[in-house]
Amino acid sequence: MDTIPDQLSYLVLAVLALVDSTSIGTLVVPVLLLVTAGASMSAGRIAVRTLYYLLVIGLFYFALGLALVAGAMPLFERFGDALVSTPALAVYVAIGVGLVVWSFYVDPKAIRKRGGDPEESGRRWITRARDAAGSFRALTGLALLAGVIEAASMVPYLAAIGIIVDSGAGIGRAAVLLVAYCTVMSLPGIVLALARGLVGSRLDGLLTRVQDWSIRNAAGAFSWTIGIVGAIVVLYSAPELLQNLGIAD
Repeated sequence: MDTIPDQLSYLVLAVLALVDSTSIGTLVVPVLLLVTAGASMSAGRIAVRTLYYLLVIGLFYFALGLALVAGAMPLFERFGDALVSTPALAVYVAIGVGLVVWSFYVDPKAIRKRGGDPEESGRRWITRARDAAGSFRALTGLALLAGVIEAASMVPYLAAIGIIVDSGAGIGRAAVLLVAYCTVMSLPGIVLALARGLVGSRLDGLLTRVQDWSIRNAAGAFSWTIGIVGAIVVLYSAPELLQNLGIAD
């Protein structure tokens, strides 16, 4: 699909990376490490450990993304025409609309109406972060656990990979784009870790508020993420579908 110029594709990738930067693995867990372990460690030590955690989860996402891109490229080359056919475009639009509808289903208000607790998942990570902060080996396991758990719902990342493959980028350019994506995705956590290391306990009040906010709004952020990705899929696919149907020029 050539409906979006390269510049706009890069903008969409940046938006998706920023959306991914608010996830449990890339924001909530780093903040939990800075807050829960910060009481028993020096600012420098916990900052280094948090940066290490972000490095591991960033490498995990990069490796996973590169594997998916490498696997998708031959399929796109072989079935490229079918993947941009009118029926395929209609399926993409339907998927996008379905994601938007799903976003309302996983909204915290909807979860509460069904008798669920939208903050339960976020609270479980408090114990995990506290237990893992003591060693780099445990932090590695925590980062991989967060990556694997989130891989099941990595809708923004899958959308980004689809855009990269569709752009016709070779594996080298795709790797550069994935490095940039993972860097942007980790950027808020990196900034907070560096600030904690430089400012020390003076940042504790802000970090505690960010922790409370992130746990309270984790489910809401996921809902918004699904909705945003659904809208992007529709906007990315609908113009060419309408052209193929003769509805738009």
